[in-house]
Amino acid sequence: QRFLFILSTGRAASTTLLAMINRLPNVRIGGENNNELYIASKLETNLKIQGFGGLRSEVLARSPHDAWFHNKIPEQAMACTIQKVLQTINPPPEEIQQKIISNNSSGRGMRGINLEDYETLQIIGAKMIRIQRGNWTALEASEFFKYNFPCAKYIINTRSDIDSQVASQKHTFKKFEGLDLATLDSNIKHENDFLAQFTQYMGEETARMIYMEEWTKN
Repeated sequence: QRFLFILSTGRAASTTLLAMINRLPNVRIGGENNNELYIASKLETNLKIQGFGGLRSEVLARSPHDAWFHNKIPEQAMACTIQKVLQTINPPPEEIQQKIISNNSSGRGMRGINLEDYETLQIIGAKMIRIQRGNWTALEASEFFKYNFPCAKYIINTRSDIDSQVASQKHTFKKFEGLDLATLDSNIKHENDFLAQFTQYMGEETARMIYMEEWTKN
């Protein structure tokens, strides 16, 4: 499965970028999801105890007499689960869902679509402006995405004119009305720093940082 993520900050035209990319064939990028993938990362960190190691490598079985008994867990088992979270909140269009058939239910003589075959041809992902607001560092976030989405690419979209972005946030979001401009300015700079570090950790072959002012000129 191929993945593409748009990571951005609020009021940097990420929704416009999302709409543009979704016009490409075989691309399905979902909109905001309230930082669901950060929440999904807790499935790993919750198991960094008692020898589970977050399930990023093969976990040996434990004795049936052990209070923490489990059978051997294969490498990347949790990655499949976390990818499924994304696929669940960003399913195919309804008309495609209606045509999807499972491998063992094709005996009705109807012509349908196999979900696995269909998804193999798609690039799926999500647009997120909250990933930098989780309780993790840019390095931890990059390691999570590298492991669970090893074939993914990333567009990191920010806005260089922070003063205009602050004004736009204050005008658009009621929750920011009571905040002073200096606080909003500091928040955006912090989020931009996180995204810049994330881009660096992912590497230039995987992630590309762009500025809203550059691609919206024309």
